[in-house]
Amino acid sequence: MRREVLLVGGLGGGLTALVYVVLQLASYRAELWFCVAVTVALLSTWRLLVAATPPAPLAGPAGAETELSGAGLDGLSTLAHRLSWGSVDLGRYETRVRPQLARLAEERLRQRHGIDVVGQPDAARRMVGEPLWLLMTGPPSPATPTRSRLAELLTAIEQI
Repeated sequence: MRREVLLVGGLGGGLTALVYVVLQLASYRAELWFCVAVTVALLSTWRLLVAATPPAPLAGPAGAETELSGAGLDGLSTLAHRLSWGSVDLGRYETRVRPQLARLAEERLRQRHGIDVVGQPDAARRMVGEPLWLLMTGPPSPATPTRSRLAELLTAIEQI
């Protein structure tokens, strides 16, 4: 906490000086209080953006438990958040949503039918159907899926 206060204070002083110098160079006679207000607004916005950005999930070893396995409502909230962005941002879909859906499908195949996707790909493909198989093993998507498409994929996973 102390380190963050010192960091923000140092950044604030430097940014205030920078704002003051830039405004002077632009032939704008700026009051010091105005420069401080601009700096506080910029640092507050930066801090809010840092606080609002969810951390990237840590990659665990292969076969490790998924994020949802013991997380309860926190895991469901995380999944709902990822799904809400999955139909808007292709990057988030490919790095967060699609791998999570594939893990859920693989886990359901293993638990309910004793099918290992790596060891029994033909049986897994027959069980999940072509759309879900493409989600699990296909190339990256060229576009973000619609909300209805995500809902169809979730329904297919639930039916495994």
